[in-house]
Amino acid sequence: MPQRGRVWAEIDIDALVHNYRLIRETVGEAKVLAAVKAEAYGHGGREVARVLENLGVEYFGVASTEEAIDLRTNGQIRRPILVLSPVPYREIGAIFDYTLTPTVTEEGFAKALTQEANRRGKILGVHVEVDTGMGRTGVSPKEAPALISLVINKPGLRLEGVFTHFPAAETDKEFTEKQVSIFDQLIARLRSEGIEVPALHSANSAAIFKYPQARYDVVRPGLALYGIEPEGMDGFLDLAPVLTLRTRIVNLRRLPKGASISYGRTYVLEHETLVATVSVGYGDGYPRALSNKGQVLYGGKRYPIIGTVCMDLMMLDLSKASGAKIGDEVTLIGRDGKALLTADEVAGWACTIPYEITTRISPRVPRIYRTSKRILGARTLLGSTTGL
Repeated sequence: MPQRGRVWAEIDIDALVHNYRLIRETVGEAKVLAAVKAEAYGHGGREVARVLENLGVEYFGVASTEEAIDLRTNGQIRRPILVLSPVPYREIGAIFDYTLTPTVTEEGFAKALTQEANRRGKILGVHVEVDTGMGRTGVSPKEAPALISLVINKPGLRLEGVFTHFPAAETDKEFTEKQVSIFDQLIARLRSEGIEVPALHSANSAAIFKYPQARYDVVRPGLALYGIEPEGMDGFLDLAPVLTLRTRIVNLRRLPKGASISYGRTYVLEHETLVATVSVGYGDGYPRALSNKGQVLYGGKRYPIIGTVCMDLMMLDLSKASGAKIGDEVTLIGRDGKALLTADEVAGWACTIPYEITTRISPRVPRIYRTSKRILGARTLLGSTTGL
């Protein structure tokens, strides 16, 4: 049985399955490319990918060749893995070694890929990214037809997809619809030239639900898979949070009025206070920005963080709690009884986004995988015991 130690994350596989099925029902015949980059947004890339592959996900999306290799070797993932970000030229060999799908954004990379493909006597499938307004990576819509034609005509390369990305699907309807229009115009031009792209994709989690016209052949859910609503959905979706983050009380003392708490003495007690020290800190990925303003759940109620969050520990004011004792569990994200503290709320206190809250959870925090009926296993710094 995996041990719940100083701090741990519980990954609810039932919730993951629920969210995936909700997305699948929403998108109809479109295929699903599950974003599992950054350790599946902090949930555990190998484990999440194995569950989703068994459910029928057609593609996986990562940010680097190392993430993709980890899925292939340690996760035993067989489905196509698209490396969404540009790959350094020196890693081209790994793309072939592990049967990965790279993203092409410029001519030089396409030429380097075809040289390696010809040297190995292989055919490599690729996707081309088009920048319709993200302003990050991708070829411009004006230059896209030429790059796509180059890929099609290069021996050793096979065009498998063309995609774009939305920077503001959650917040800017006019801009997003303009991006869809630009992408549609590009598709129409390609078709007029006799080019049919097997997989067109653009929709992230927000766009899946807000812009049905942007679903095309494939959708790319990330945040929604993990039960976190995209900004602006306001409870509209029936998503189930997948991650719960817990720690425990390791020290409990009554300190007098005037005592200062933690580094920098940023909090001075105004009265005698029951101070609980819990074993979590920014070394675990818990934001230091929550110093003196975050909250936790204990016994189904909220209690404030006091003082500066340390690397490994932080302090709480439990003066209004009853029966607190060393070893008791404290919830940092998730549900405790009827009380719920979401990653969105934690992100708000830290002046960031929920993506950052979950992806920054450190590898030293064990991930415990469970269903409503049993513990499936865990991944810790000492290795994996999961049977997923």
